[in-house]
Amino acid sequence: MLPCQTTTAELGRPEPTRRTRAQVARHLDDLRDPSQAAASQRAFAAQEGLPRATVQYWQHRQRRAAADPALVSFFESSVGLAFLKGLVVAAHLVLHQAGPAGLRPLLAFFEHAGLAPFLACSYGTHQALAGRLQGLLHQFGAEERQRLAPAMPRRDITLCEDENFHHDQPCLVAIEPCSNFILVEGHQPRRDADTWDRVVAQALDGLPVTVTQVTSDEARGLLAHARDGLGAQHSPDLMHVQQDLHRATALPLHRQARQHEEELEQYQRCEQRIAGEQQAHEQGPPRPGRPPDFAGRLDLARAFQQGAEARLQACQQRQEQVAEAVRGLGDDHHPFDHVSGRPVGAADLRRRLEGRFDVVARAAEQADLPQASRDKIRKARRVLPAMVAALAWFWAQARALARSLPLDAAGRDWFCRRVLAAAYWEQAAGRGRDAQQRGRLRELARQCHEAAWSGAARPAGLGAAAQQRVRAAARECAGRWVRSSSCVEGRNGLLALHHHGRRGLSDGRLQALTVLHNYWVRRADGSTAAGRFFGQQPRDLFAWLLERAPDPPRPAKRRPRGQPGHGSGPEERPKR
Repeated sequence: MLPCQTTTAELGRPEPTRRTRAQVARHLDDLRDPSQAAASQRAFAAQEGLPRATVQYWQHRQRRAAADPALVSFFESSVGLAFLKGLVVAAHLVLHQAGPAGLRPLLAFFEHAGLAPFLACSYGTHQALAGRLQGLLHQFGAEERQRLAPAMPRRDITLCEDENFHHDQPCLVAIEPCSNFILVEGHQPRRDADTWDRVVAQALDGLPVTVTQVTSDEARGLLAHARDGLGAQHSPDLMHVQQDLHRATALPLHRQARQHEEELEQYQRCEQRIAGEQQAHEQGPPRPGRPPDFAGRLDLARAFQQGAEARLQACQQRQEQVAEAVRGLGDDHHPFDHVSGRPVGAADLRRRLEGRFDVVARAAEQADLPQASRDKIRKARRVLPAMVAALAWFWAQARALARSLPLDAAGRDWFCRRVLAAAYWEQAAGRGRDAQQRGRLRELARQCHEAAWSGAARPAGLGAAAQQRVRAAARECAGRWVRSSSCVEGRNGLLALHHHGRRGLSDGRLQALTVLHNYWVRRADGSTAAGRFFGQQPRDLFAWLLERAPDPPRPAKRRPRGQPGHGSGPEERPKR
């Protein structure tokens, strides 16, 4: 028997080389460049190590494109491809990832812009691209946090916390208000204190920060989380207090005013009817008998009308008093007086706030509002001790911070009374309810600044470095007075719009929105939330995405009609 002999296997067919669109554009640029191209197409293909058929196919594809030759030449070049890639990534980022547009409006935008000959405009292609960009956003957020956290200075922060619901699923949100940096934003199965403790601990892991204050509504889970989980001061949200008072009084008082208006209109119509009857009687023929007592009837109608006017004016006056008292809570709940700029103590604040609550309660009693309204007023009033305690905590923080500065006893008093007042009103001036109030508060901040840093008021021997340190400490301390969680309320409203527009908000999309808010959205001064929180600006998100995003997908090759896969219907089966 012959021994077995092995046969050397033939070399398989080489795998086809797939070149990226950027590589193709560079080759075509070299082919069109008269100073670098070879003498012929064959020589160029040999020089670049390309099959000549491949080069011919690239040129044939350019000639086949249904667009102006100048546009084809531009978009098939390296410069045009870079422009197209930036345009596609920017449209996905601005309109789809951060904005409300879905993929189909985005595809319509590309088609109407005339990009269909150079860019695939199918739903599946851009769905995959959107998923890739969303994953890159998650990666950027994780990398920037790991890069910026080690160099972050240690600091005490406040958290504004609240929750909203997407399809009955709680979404917990926690924001640091001074920088507007989102630390917690995600769906959770529950919203109790244990869940808040867990998600906040995960968010703070690796960050050199300590939460010393939590500002939120009076939800029991949030109260227990601040008290037991963080050991922090809980400051009630002023907006929720004002909202409870408004809900308790606005609609019942408006309903009463409307009733009095209808009553007044009824008496006015009655007076007009009697006056018309009198005029008709006087202009008509004489009638037998005693004439009707039109004067008495008119006097009675006017008396009823005056009574209705008095009741309407009293009701409108109560409405104005209640509205002014509710607004006054915002004017009074400051550590400094909003007129003189002087410090406000805890006892003084309690007296002012009690006066505002008394006005609302007295108006409810005079208007005989229903019991449900009075219960809401009492519920809102129960937050008064916590509002006063928040002010006492703030002044304790201010005194502790003043002791860390190179100041004597008189200098510390100067810091708390004058420097801190100027820093506080500089920050609070931009949050006025209207332009007039914002202008008045800016003028107050200017006056406080002059009173604090004039030659007579400033402590002697305070150098430039010490002054800079005092100013920075005043800005930091002023940021610790957080009386509202409006930053979280605004974020909840934005998430609700995204949830409604997309018929749902997935965890991946929510995480991408968080990254965009923290690292991409910029204020007028050019700073991002991450830059203000970490103390240094992050890398440019758009440039980072451009480096890692794939090349724009090329449109699919057109098939003649009737071929399988063209989309004209099922292929006709051959007859047997």
